[in-house]
Amino acid sequence: MAEQGTLFDKRFLGKHAGQIMSDPTTALVELVANSWDAFSTKVTIDWPNKKSGTPFRIEDNGKGMTRAQFEERWRTLDYNRLDSQGATESPPEELKDALPREVYGQNGRGRHAAFLFSSPYLVRTWRDGNEVTFRVSQGKDNPIELKLIGQREGVEGHGTEIVGESVVPSNLTADDVRGLLSTRFLLDPSFAVSVDGVRVTFEDVPSDALQTLNVPIDGRGVAQVLTIDAQRADRTTKQHGIAWWVNRRLVGHANWRAFEGKFIDGRTEEAKRYSFVVLADFLKPAVRADWSGFEKDNPVFAATQETVHERIRDVIAAVLKERRRETKAKVEKAHRERVSALPKLSQDRWNGMLNQLIEKCPTIGEKQIDQVMGLLATMELAESQYELLDRLHDISPDDVDALNDVMKEWSIKTAKAALDEVSRRLKLIEEIRLKTDDPETDEVQELQPLFEQALWIFGPEFESIEFTSNRGMTTVIQKLFGSEDTGSRNRPDFVVLPEGTLGIYARPRFDEDSNEAGTEAMVIIELKRPGVPLGSDEKNQAWKYIKELKNRGHIDDLTRVRGFVLGDRIEPGEHGVRTEGDNVRILPMLYSTFVGQAEKRMLNLHRRLSDAPFMREILQQNEAEPIQTELLTDM
Repeated sequence: MAEQGTLFDKRFLGKHAGQIMSDPTTALVELVANSWDAFSTKVTIDWPNKKSGTPFRIEDNGKGMTRAQFEERWRTLDYNRLDSQGATESPPEELKDALPREVYGQNGRGRHAAFLFSSPYLVRTWRDGNEVTFRVSQGKDNPIELKLIGQREGVEGHGTEIVGESVVPSNLTADDVRGLLSTRFLLDPSFAVSVDGVRVTFEDVPSDALQTLNVPIDGRGVAQVLTIDAQRADRTTKQHGIAWWVNRRLVGHANWRAFEGKFIDGRTEEAKRYSFVVLADFLKPAVRADWSGFEKDNPVFAATQETVHERIRDVIAAVLKERRRETKAKVEKAHRERVSALPKLSQDRWNGMLNQLIEKCPTIGEKQIDQVMGLLATMELAESQYELLDRLHDISPDDVDALNDVMKEWSIKTAKAALDEVSRRLKLIEEIRLKTDDPETDEVQELQPLFEQALWIFGPEFESIEFTSNRGMTTVIQKLFGSEDTGSRNRPDFVVLPEGTLGIYARPRFDEDSNEAGTEAMVIIELKRPGVPLGSDEKNQAWKYIKELKNRGHIDDLTRVRGFVLGDRIEPGEHGVRTEGDNVRILPMLYSTFVGQAEKRMLNLHRRLSDAPFMREILQQNEAEPIQTELLTDM
């Protein structure tokens, strides 16, 4: 049988690449970013022209690729650039004094952008004296197909060229392209981009996207701050940030790092849209010898940075002011109905919170503000009010992440239902442990109601909610021992014996017509006072109950009967199970064994959940009990 591979629909690559193959702005940015990542200093673009027959072409003088490197990077759909090549790119030999570059690419999808301008297209790349040329096309069976169409040796230099095989017209003009690239690739003056032979400069930045500010620095000089607005947010902040230029040379790297935390969050729209170029030639004495940054202790740079950052903050604040007004109006409209249902005091409080949130957190997104205010409105309506906020305020970041993970897989109601059941069972185990460990327990009948809730501990077959206390059968046994006993009158569901107590729980049997037809299963739980050993007499007594119930017609030979006789000790040689016929089993069991079995059935959660509030409460309640405390600390 022939080997079968994965099949791809012809639409796969377009969906995989997304906007990279559908939006010209995104496609151009990705292709130029690839040239940056290859450590090119010069990028030339020929813009497609139907009239002249010129196809799209982009060429750079980056480090180029060997044939093996090209095939690996182009064939791998989600090529992990960071794992394979690292987060930075070292300069080529002729630029060995240059600083390593922080790369833009991460998943290798940017290369698919060329399909927007031509499909198929040609890639020519050269380095180390060797050049290869490939035709890249979208295949029928594979998303990408490569065909080697030429190779040469003895080629000088290094670089990569992508050129279309056909002319695909665009609504953008060459001027539009220069304007688009000017808002993203002017932060490093050593990186030159040209379109149709004209270099991209600050003059190409649209007039409504460029603002120039002169910032005096206490008699030291004047820093010129150029504000560049890309007019729409990019996918990342990689083409944005603050760039410091001294004598037309970039100092360090352009990014938001020195500014983050003070006013802007790198995840916000503003961080992915705005760039600032600071021209400050008077800072030359503060520049490190390798141009990797400024001397941190230089007072002139410190004063300049503080003043410039303050002006940048003012620019961003002005941008955000109008957006804050729009956001507030949208959030108020979205929650108008719910807020109007609140009391007047709550409405005032909600509106005050919205104003504070927008004022104090100017970079928080509209979606997050809407979510927060929706939550606050819900809290105003809830009985617990803001108690949840108090709890969230006190938890660690790890606990916040854990809570988020829980909410990904559980609704609050289902999580609470599950945790309530866990809590109920663990509390029940601890209460049974406390009472059975206490040799002074004299009202053993107090245990029977607890065991009624703990049938699940005896085994999974007793989990059924159909097992209920059977008063009819209990009455039979009471008559067997005499119903005038005080304990029997006070607790009619249980038979109170001289040295213990007896509970009977049954599950009905149904015929084919869903009518009750006797008893399917029965559980007898006899609890003995501490000090009463379990032996053959106790087993015989349980068998006596069972025979009496058979004689009275409550059960028959088909009824599965399990009798459990529990105490704090078992006579030697009496640990075995007594069987009567195929369906009757009578088991002696120690209280300690029962509690241990309960813990195992609960997956020993009492250990893992020891810091839960309800468990701490149980432990605190039992601190006064020396035996109990010792047992819990030994677990």
